[in-house]
Amino acid sequence: MAPSVAGSQKSDARDNTAVEQGVGQAASVIVPLIELGAIAFETWVLVYLICVQYLINPSNDLRQNHNIQPRRSTGIALIVLYALLLLILLIAWMRLVQVIWSKQDLTPLGDISTEKGNTKAKWVDEYDAYVCDYEGKPLWCDKCHNWKPDRTHHCKELGRCVRKMDHYCPWAGGIVAESSHKFFQQFVTCGSLYTLYSLIVAAAFFSDRASKMNSRPGTWIAALVVPVVFFIFGSTMAYMTGYNLMINYTSVEGIQRGGIHNIAFLISRMPRDRSVPPTPPTPSKDEPDNLVPREDWPVLCTVQPSAGRTYVVMQTKPYEHPWYTGLMKGWKDTMGNSPIDWFLPTKMSPCKQKSRRGEFEWGEVVYDMARQYEKDNPGTRLSILS
Repeated sequence: MAPSVAGSQKSDARDNTAVEQGVGQAASVIVPLIELGAIAFETWVLVYLICVQYLINPSNDLRQNHNIQPRRSTGIALIVLYALLLLILLIAWMRLVQVIWSKQDLTPLGDISTEKGNTKAKWVDEYDAYVCDYEGKPLWCDKCHNWKPDRTHHCKELGRCVRKMDHYCPWAGGIVAESSHKFFQQFVTCGSLYTLYSLIVAAAFFSDRASKMNSRPGTWIAALVVPVVFFIFGSTMAYMTGYNLMINYTSVEGIQRGGIHNIAFLISRMPRDRSVPPTPPTPSKDEPDNLVPREDWPVLCTVQPSAGRTYVVMQTKPYEHPWYTGLMKGWKDTMGNSPIDWFLPTKMSPCKQKSRRGEFEWGEVVYDMARQYEKDNPGTRLSILS
């Protein structure tokens, strides 16, 4: 009997997923090794060939035939500054890799036999509001067979859902997400400074050697090319990541910008004349839109996922980001409240400290939605505003 088409398609999908995961995880090991090799090469050229052999202790041939005199103070100063920038880069990188390899942002896998309708998301009882579907249920991952906390996305390279996922970065050694976002920003910033310094030093003395000796060694040319490539990458990532942190977006959310979010608000007090606020009518296909009252933020439904807890589900407007809290607040939410924390790769991000209001601090638009609902439903109180 020939295998079914559906079964063949599922098998192919699993095979493709396994290949993607294998390639992605292999790249997260190979690419950092390439980076280490590039750093080792750059160190050899800048420290040994340029600073030691060309500046501190030029050979007799260079002194006699090309009038290249020792510049010991310059060479030593360049080595010290290079070593300092390299040390800072390696510390930031090691901290980033340590956090990524701890895998603390991966959400648990569910039972493969479990379906969405048969599982209860108990963790939503901890919060006054959460992102949900049209029925008031948290978002579901059909690959991990489990609920997705707010801002969680499925990573195809890992085959797992990741909290506040930004992107999978082989250059950094793995997934950039809730715990590693801060350290990734520090890593690419330090990398930009290190490569910029290497580029300036290599360019300055490459030009000096070319003018005095009419010599352009291939190793010196390579020492120019390597920092150019990595500086373009590092500075671009530092700018993009820093900007996203300030507007409190992840890369995934930036790609999905323009969409809407359904948010379930916990009702803490009901009107005395009824137990559950009514769900507003929705327009029928045959009914003119102007006969149905419109809300700035539509109310989709009211739900009772567990005894004693009632939620009202409202919908944001397109391009409204529920977690936008202002540029400086967005920056501090990930990088830390103190400027010292912005530079030292020690403390975790403040966004990891959860509160009863939600998985992450809500933006003003969410509080405006709650205020509108209370205004339109006198006697009703939402827990997020208490």
